[in-house]
Amino acid sequence: MRLRFNHLNKWAVFGLSLLLLGHSIRGVAQGSSSSQQNKVSTTQLIAQLNKTIPQLLDSASIPGLAISVIREGKMAYTQVYGVKSTETKEKMAINTIFEAASLSKPVFAYACLQLMEQGLLNLDKPLYTYLPYPDIARDERYKRITARMVLSHTSGFPNWRNNDSLRINFEPGQKFSYSGEGYVYLQKVVEKITGKPLNQLMEEKVFRPLGMPNSSYIWRPDFDAKTAAPHDAFNNALPKNKPTTANAAASLHTTAPDYAAFITAVLNGTGLKKQTLTAMFTPQIQAPEERINAATALSKSVSWGLGVGLQETPEGKAFWHWGDNYSFRCYVLAYPKEKMSVVYFTNSNNGLSVANRIMHLVTKREQPAIAFIDYEQYTSPGFLFRQGIPKQGVTAAIKPFLKPDNKPDIAEEELNSIGYQLLRSGKVQEGKEVLQLNLEAYPQSANVYDSYAYACLLNGEKDAAAQNYFKAYALDPKNKEAKQIADQLTAAQAPKGNAEFKLKGYGTAKLITLAGSFNDWNAYRNFFVKQGDEWVCRLDLTPGKYQYKIVIDGDWILDPNNKETAEENGYKNSLLVVK
Repeated sequence: MRLRFNHLNKWAVFGLSLLLLGHSIRGVAQGSSSSQQNKVSTTQLIAQLNKTIPQLLDSASIPGLAISVIREGKMAYTQVYGVKSTETKEKMAINTIFEAASLSKPVFAYACLQLMEQGLLNLDKPLYTYLPYPDIARDERYKRITARMVLSHTSGFPNWRNNDSLRINFEPGQKFSYSGEGYVYLQKVVEKITGKPLNQLMEEKVFRPLGMPNSSYIWRPDFDAKTAAPHDAFNNALPKNKPTTANAAASLHTTAPDYAAFITAVLNGTGLKKQTLTAMFTPQIQAPEERINAATALSKSVSWGLGVGLQETPEGKAFWHWGDNYSFRCYVLAYPKEKMSVVYFTNSNNGLSVANRIMHLVTKREQPAIAFIDYEQYTSPGFLFRQGIPKQGVTAAIKPFLKPDNKPDIAEEELNSIGYQLLRSGKVQEGKEVLQLNLEAYPQSANVYDSYAYACLLNGEKDAAAQNYFKAYALDPKNKEAKQIADQLTAAQAPKGNAEFKLKGYGTAKLITLAGSFNDWNAYRNFFVKQGDEWVCRLDLTPGKYQYKIVIDGDWILDPNNKETAEENGYKNSLLVVK
């Protein structure tokens, strides 16, 4: 059965709630005994969600949320709460667009399985036989990577490459390691074998057939009026990225009803054969107990199928996935046997802090997958400390969480994360204070010195930054980048290099750096050194074209000495050509 949600756009949220609630009540009067119990529980669930979600948004500092619930293979409830933006205060609408982040992956996997059924894609044929991949051709192991490995995250690729080249971390197929890079390679293969760009293919195979009018892997002009604004952990609205290039792993933009239409199709077997769906939900690899530590023991309840995570508990088998683009976070869970599902989207960095609570509200079941992804929950000490900082300041906010020795009863990693979130939101002094707490609590950790040094850099304290980077290197000699940064900060002359950048003036500037495609756009890796009335930076670069900007005390500007520019994702950058 094909579901259509176009008409939802015309209804006010309140009216839709009443309609769904009324439909549930009518079902009670007309259905059988078991059906009546189902309808009653749906009615009760709607009331619970309408009461609880606004409270959760307030407690977790989440501006807005959209949710859809599927029962017995049909949409039972869809609703929105809160605002699109804390700046405009515009309310959420049923057709509000969210970044799906990694919820992009299951939709792409669905299309890949369709290609498999058509005989165009063999899941066990090495991908290089369809399309060689120059990014990793130096490592012969890549010739063993298959679509099955990509979909089950056993390719050996990292999640994303940093400023270095793509690498393979282990023998392909050997173990689980979550990877967006694998999806990028598979996307290139799919585009090659179909002769179509990804978004066009997804329109033809998924969006139009399933009734998903508000979904796209690239930005559409009509999204401007409908999109939710991204927000950091402190409810600050952030600039919205508008992707012009599709990314199968992360760039899907969609609505809660649209994504529910996709999940409904999967639950009802629409578009795929029964044996293909069985394969999709069959464990291909067991996941480790901790997502970010592949060396931990294997989980007894969490595994990976073809494009989706799987969990098995006494209460039932389910597939699931989460999405995290920093300022958009979301989650989907579905039980194929009962054709039951819930998906929700948020426009907040705090969005996954309520995942466990929402899943329990809808399912009343254990959720080991949420423990596996390991996001801080909105009731944890670290979360409560962080949310108290804007209102009380660091010193007052930390008091309820101090141990008898006056050290924080919060783990090093949590404090480090809170410090970085503050720095990223522009609260440099508060971030530095939190990282100072971390340094005092964990004085033998190289990581806390590295983080504190970074805060000093952002605060314009070059000497303190250099001192702490040297300390980080002394505690961990493998951290060569810390020493390289410290050496640059203490150098009287700019290092040698075939690419030279000069800037005159800016005598009162505290810190001038270079950020570009050559250093993963990291503004704190390559530094200008003041020499007389000039600032000078030199890099050794291989031949090629590089986009970059100069960063002066946090302000990103085009290079005034270089008229060459290029555009990428809507941003104009200076262009450097190295011959």
